[in-house]
Amino acid sequence: MAQLLLSKATLLKERRQLAAYQRFLPSLEMKRQQLMLAVKASEQQLQQMQQELDQIGDVIADDVPMLANKDIHLQPLLTVKKVRYQRENIAGVAIERVAEVLFEQTPVSMLSRPHWVDVVQQRLQQAIEWQLRIDAEQQVLAALQAALIKVTQRMNLFDKVLIPQSQKNIRRIQIYLDDKAREAVVTSKIAKNKRKEAAL
Repeated sequence: MAQLLLSKATLLKERRQLAAYQRFLPSLEMKRQQLMLAVKASEQQLQQMQQELDQIGDVIADDVPMLANKDIHLQPLLTVKKVRYQRENIAGVAIERVAEVLFEQTPVSMLSRPHWVDVVQQRLQQAIEWQLRIDAEQQVLAALQAALIKVTQRMNLFDKVLIPQSQKNIRRIQIYLDDKAREAVVTSKIAKNKRKEAAL
């Protein structure tokens, strides 16, 4: 670490730095609060999405118990043709959520497959779409959590290291400069008294 120069120029520089740090800290705090709210909202959204997916699984189990029969081949009932993502910016963090999922359904011959395959196709489409949305939301949550950690670290750096260090440096320089000013006054008085004595 560079040695602190005890001068008026350094004092001015330290005061400017302290002012900049103190101006920057509230914006970091605001960003941290926004990220905390976004993380909480994303966690709730993930929980709701998982419940939706679980409900679809329960509905499939209730409506189509025939799926337990391993002899019935259902591939491929449908394929994901395209997934469109919607970009968003939350407190400076770029994220992507699923906007639309396009499927391509395999035509099902009524003679070769059971009648309930249409229902399975619809439920499967819903389940796949929810799973894609969950996967995207998990990435959103991870990005938001990483950004929150980074902002918290920056806040701690400013609040617990840089600001106290600047304040300490300012006090140290101020004490040194005050001591030098008193020393100059005392030296001046001594010199004045010596001149008076020499004049007598």
